Amino acid sequence: MAEEKSPLDVEFGDIPDWLNSGYFEQLLRRKKEDSTIRVQSLAVKYAIPRGENFVSVIYRVQVVFDTKNQLAVNRSYIVKGISSSEFTVKKLGVGSYNVYEKEMDVYERIIPELNRLARSLGERSELYPSTLAIDRDNNVIIFDDLTRKGFVMGDRTVGLDRIQLEMSYKLMAIMHASSLKLAEMQPTVFDGYTTGMITRDTDAFYVFYYSTLDVLANEISTWDPKWHYYANKIRKLRPHFIEQGISVYEQEHEDDLRVFVHGDLWINNMMFKYDSDGIPTDVVLLDFQFCCYTTPVVDLCFLFFCSANDELRQTYFEELMQYYYNHLANYTKRLGCSKKFPTFHQFQRQLLSKLFYAVFCSFICLPVQINEDSTDADFEAVLGNDERSARYRRTIMANKRYHRILKGLLPFFDRKGLLDKLE
Repeated sequence: MAEEKSPLDVEFGDIPDWLNSGYFEQLLRRKKEDSTIRVQSLAVKYAIPRGENFVSVIYRVQVVFDTKNQLAVNRSYIVKGISSSEFTVKKLGVGSYNVYEKEMDVYERIIPELNRLARSLGERSELYPSTLAIDRDNNVIIFDDLTRKGFVMGDRTVGLDRIQLEMSYKLMAIMHASSLKLAEMQPTVFDGYTTGMITRDTDAFYVFYYSTLDVLANEISTWDPKWHYYANKIRKLRPHFIEQGISVYEQEHEDDLRVFVHGDLWINNMMFKYDSDGIPTDVVLLDFQFCCYTTPVVDLCFLFFCSANDELRQTYFEELMQYYYNHLANYTKRLGCSKKFPTFHQFQRQLLSKLFYAVFCSFICLPVQINEDSTDADFEAVLGNDERSARYRRTIMANKRYHRILKGLLPFFDRKGLLDKLE
């Protein structure tokens, strides 16, 4: 009987020609400044099953090599490259999003500076994955494999608990505070980071946004009649939805906080390390393809509304925002930021003025992220405008878990005035 094929196995023809022993030998020699390094073996698998990452192809490469001081050194690396889908590359790999070039630039120019500033705070944890190489010729970033250091992904079907959330928001505060200081030291450093997930620069996602809202309203219309009020609200909100989302990214007042945000901060773009009792001790951020320089509310809302577990999502938002603010204030003070820092009351006003992003995350991103039906679940279905895409949207909106979450959030959003046209 033939051995069953693993979803992580790579067909020989799917491995790029340049991804070979000689390539890694040269990289390792440069990185370790050892011209005697010889690669003895190299094995390539997918780091996650092909197709589960909508935007990139990600390989795990196991390398065994000899150095001048040690034989048979065994290391594992993650090779993250451009999606093999022409559709994806056309939508995200060029123009305003240009996610591949952006991420290489971030790891080359921004992350080293943020790391240096975090170290000045006494932070010794690994906040971002280390890179072996940023290879623009082959359009890949090569990272150390964090699983070898004990880091694992969270469970998106469960969500983050209180300890995980607090760790994540503390890390977020370190990154945001470091970016405030970096912007003071290098005023133009974030000038190229202007495109968020919702933007006027490209309409690549517009069909998805509008059609998802339509399917959501239709789904709610099938519920008990007491919920039809919200379906009608969503239909009236539709013409204003994208503009209100874009306005979140725009600076309304000169004193509003603006920081370097991750932009796609949810449970699958983080990894946690745990102690022997299963308590998380470290967290690392991954994937900076949608990062930009804007209000911190983008990260605050995206992580909470897309990744908090179902119980905390209904109860813990305000407390967590104060937790984040206190850490952000502490870090900016210790970093010696000169810009006047908002009081907590002022921060709350800024948060409320941008809170529409919670609606965007909950209506558009969350149903995709907690979907467990892999039928039609690829990037072409997400952004397409055909029957397969329509079927995919109906599937994600029919998720009973999503219904339970939404029934807790809709009254909250309505009481905040977030389901109305914002003047």
